Amino acid sequence: MLNVCFAVCLLCSVQTEALTPNQVLEHVEQVSVTAASADITYVKIDPILERREIRTGTLVYRACVGQKDAAIAFDTLIIGRRKETRDKRYVFSGRWFVEIDPEQKQFIKRELVSPESAKSLDPFALGNGPVPLPIEQTKESVLKEFDVTSIKKPTEGLLSKLDDGVVGIQLTPKNSSEWTTIDLFYDPTTWFPVGVQTLETDGTLRQSRLTNVSLTELTESQKAQLDIATPDPKEWSIDIQPYSN
Repeated sequence: MLNVCFAVCLLCSVQTEALTPNQVLEHVEQVSVTAASADITYVKIDPILERREIRTGTLVYRACVGQKDAAIAFDTLIIGRRKETRDKRYVFSGRWFVEIDPEQKQFIKRELVSPESAKSLDPFALGNGPVPLPIEQTKESVLKEFDVTSIKKPTEGLLSKLDDGVVGIQLTPKNSSEWTTIDLFYDPTTWFPVGVQTLETDGTLRQSRLTNVSLTELTESQKAQLDIATPDPKEWSIDIQPYSN
């Protein structure tokens, strides 16, 4: 029985490794995700300041007709050998991007899409947010902006901890961009992104790894992470920025 299981796993691994970048994009495009949650580890390496910043927290995602919402709630910050509790939440909801800092009592709400537009913001689409995790993004839209090649997972660093079976692609912008490359890693059983690495033109490296991924309905506490109601202005510093060209 053990030999049979090993053979099946080996066959699946060979099949996913044989996928072309176009086939990977087709799989990603075909996936329909209405809800997702995960733990997230985020690493930023600044080559100029020679500083490594690590944040950990949770991610929630919800899609309904005409709108995709997402929140990343960080609760821990590590810089060098210093570790501290630092709550900060980033929420994409409809047309809005919101930064919430409970410790500093700061609430910043930016309207990124015109209220006259029928479209809403896709929080994880390439180019929209701090963590590009394209979900259901079309192959056509990706190939229009990027050259795509197959890659293996890194052998060191945060993303080396990804499962051996992940499928990776590297995106290189065809035109001038803030990015040099974007590396995306998918779970081939769900085709949900579980790792991303971006290299910016100034050398800044950002990595995100998702663990404990669940594609089931969100709990009430997870839904609460998507709340962007304005807090009490008597207690909070509030900055609401309407859409501007």
